[in-house]
Amino acid sequence: MDHPFVTRAEPEQSGQISSWRDFQDRFRAAMAMAATQAVDLTLVDHDFSHWPLGERSVMEAFHQWGLLARGTHCRMLAASYDVFAQAHPRWVAWRGTWSHRVKCHVAPDELAPSLLPVLIVHGVIGLRLNEPMHGSGIWSRDAGVLRTWLEEIDVNLQRSCEALPPTTLGL
Repeated sequence: MDHPFVTRAEPEQSGQISSWRDFQDRFRAAMAMAATQAVDLTLVDHDFSHWPLGERSVMEAFHQWGLLARGTHCRMLAASYDVFAQAHPRWVAWRGTWSHRVKCHVAPDELAPSLLPVLIVHGVIGLRLNEPMHGSGIWSRDAGVLRTWLEEIDVNLQRSCEALPPTTLGL
């Protein structure tokens, strides 16, 4: 199987994402890239329910990314993390170890409807679904596009607060 971001000639700078399955495949490939480079990660979605965050290959990529460089960080922004415990238990357990580098933020209610699914592997590649209902969107390697997406996300992060504590305190 060909890598979803590489052609036989020069790598393309951008392309279309046609479905959630296509997004998920490209997400897996982007995480495999992140596992080999000391880069920051940014992930955004309403609730991440369609993402393959708990799959073994994705978890291995997150783990390798975490071991790669101490100075890198992962920022996540969601309207809700309610599905995580049930849908992504491996990721939740992994994040408990890496919470010092993986920050989860929750958007205020008025921003929730505007959260589009986005993955940015800083300086490498980004995925963005402009039509989440249908799973269609674009991917890009263009530094200017990635910078614009990050600026849009940063505006929302400034209005959000931390969420999804890495541990549950008991009495």
